[in-house]
Amino acid sequence: MKRKTVPLRTKIFTLVFCLLFFIVAGMSAVFYSIQAKHTADQVHRLSLQTAQTISFMPETSAFLSDRSKSDTLLPVLKHIQERTAAQSISITGRNGTVLSTFDRAKPLHKSNSRSLIYGGSYTVEEEGTDGEAIIGKAPIVQAAGSHSEVIGTVSVEFSKKSIAAQIASQTGNILLAAAFALLVGIAGGLWLTRSILSDTLGFEPVKIAAMYKKTIDEMRLYSDELRAQTHEFMNKLYVLSGLLQLGRHEAALDFIQKEADNVTLQQHIVFKQIGDDLVQAVLLGKTAKASEKKISFTIEQESVLSRVPAHIDGHALLTIISNLIDNAFEAVKQTARPCVSFLITDASPTLIIEVTDNGAGIDEQVVQSLFEKGVSSKGDNRGFGLYNVKEAVDTYGGFIEVLPNEPSGTVFTVYIPKDAFKGDGHG
Repeated sequence: MKRKTVPLRTKIFTLVFCLLFFIVAGMSAVFYSIQAKHTADQVHRLSLQTAQTISFMPETSAFLSDRSKSDTLLPVLKHIQERTAAQSISITGRNGTVLSTFDRAKPLHKSNSRSLIYGGSYTVEEEGTDGEAIIGKAPIVQAAGSHSEVIGTVSVEFSKKSIAAQIASQTGNILLAAAFALLVGIAGGLWLTRSILSDTLGFEPVKIAAMYKKTIDEMRLYSDELRAQTHEFMNKLYVLSGLLQLGRHEAALDFIQKEADNVTLQQHIVFKQIGDDLVQAVLLGKTAKASEKKISFTIEQESVLSRVPAHIDGHALLTIISNLIDNAFEAVKQTARPCVSFLITDASPTLIIEVTDNGAGIDEQVVQSLFEKGVSSKGDNRGFGLYNVKEAVDTYGGFIEVLPNEPSGTVFTVYIPKDAFKGDGHG
């Protein structure tokens, strides 16, 4: 099953979005944590300061000494509660007297012992009137002759629920800033993906890699063909040099004439009847390669190619021609008088490519699997040439015909519609 390729645009945008999201979320969490700690510290200080302030008020000690009524002190406590946003304020006497801004006042709590016994001021976190709370406690001290005594304690309670609501309201601006940063990052990510794709002319990395590989293969092909052509020309020069050194001038002239006639005929077909530079180049290279291998390679005089149809990739056409000819060269290498012929024509509505060899031929039972990947009778790590041919032909809606060549050999004929094939994604 072919793996689905994720577009570069999607990869970059997803990466940028994920990075920004985790960075913004992490920073928001850190800010929230800092804000929560800062607010909690403020509440601890406020509850303690408020409790100490109330404990120093003369009205507070007077209330516990039965010198004043609760009607005098309670309005003051409620006013302080309103100004500080406390959950409740309670005054608890050692004698059991309780005054609270909360309806259900509690008697002395276990946590009051430090304040009553040691006269200390502190804060605790414990169960309050509305769930968990931060409570500031301060002792109420009364002078008694030459000494003083603790007669009660003041408790100022702040509910953690209200603290959480306060923190949430304070972090609203942080969340708005985080959302804005995320939106800016998304816009930047979109711009970055468009910029990168613009620089790559809209090609995905997979496509660029395929084009690069195709270019490398083509350059290797040209290099091999030019090397073969150079080697063959050197061999002919050696023959000509030997004839001249032996003084066989007529034989040398005859050799030159035959080579010139052959080259003139082939070049006339290649340069006058075939109008594509890439096809010309590969045919010249194969001609030289055939000469080096002592194979008679003929380009049929009926060959004609005005131009490669626009919907057919020139590299794909080279793949078809090069692999068919190389396959034919392999087929005739054990033949006494090896011959390979090539024909290409676009005279009809179909582009026709035909390669004929006089090799041993192909068994009809093998023909069906001949174009499968890795199937070859030439050894291991072979069988990719004809597979590539079949893949290229199928891309453009064509087909391949394999027939025996009388008296021996094989004829490979490729038919490709000159009109764009609707199912290939081209044209």
